[in-house]
Amino acid sequence: MKILVTRPQPQADKTAQKLIAMGHEVIVEPMLSFQPLTVRGDVAGDAKAIAVTSANAIEALVFNGLVSKLQHLPVYCVGEATAKAAEASGFQNVICADGDVDSLGSLIADSKQAGSVFYPAAIDRSGDLAGQLAQRGNTCRMVEVYQMAAATGFSENTRALIETERLDCVLFYSPRTIQIFLRLSYLEKTIVFLNAMKALCVSKRIAEQAGAFDEVLTAKTPCEDSLFELLSDSMS
Repeated sequence: MKILVTRPQPQADKTAQKLIAMGHEVIVEPMLSFQPLTVRGDVAGDAKAIAVTSANAIEALVFNGLVSKLQHLPVYCVGEATAKAAEASGFQNVICADGDVDSLGSLIADSKQAGSVFYPAAIDRSGDLAGQLAQRGNTCRMVEVYQMAAATGFSENTRALIETERLDCVLFYSPRTIQIFLRLSYLEKTIVFLNAMKALCVSKRIAEQAGAFDEVLTAKTPCEDSLFELLSDSMS
């Protein structure tokens, strides 16, 4: 299959390598680019734990040189990829949720975590972890430490592939990613060609926005392995 990968770098290349190993042809077209923000060294305050909803948050902490100051704290991660990034960066006590913000909020609440939770967040957020923690009685110190800048247009190669209906499917990993993709499709007048390809979505929330595509498939669980299973299903 000819597959378009829309996630940011460096995750996009990692996904592409896996897909190529599976025998697919891959085009990488990130809809977002990571931009860390500079924050103060005491940004976590007196937090007793950290909550992380993306590996990008870990990268932002590394960028700001904060890992050595915070690595003694337990880190609650939204999923396996984020947990692996935390461990690779030097965090010593990493606890993994089931892949979405709701499960992360429940994990922290169920752990009876005492003290404030430091939440290094993106400027644009698809969930409300801080609100969930507050409802459960956890004090949350949310600080924006990075942003994901939106793409302003498709590459010439991607536009040509869409217009000539040579793409079999597009992979979507976040609501904001598909929103940007659809906005660019309207602006560049390629929206009419989307009914010739499938949208493979990592969550139901993303799939609900994919009505312009010929077929919309949703992963059973919010992880890449489950998303890849859809490829086998669509080829059978």
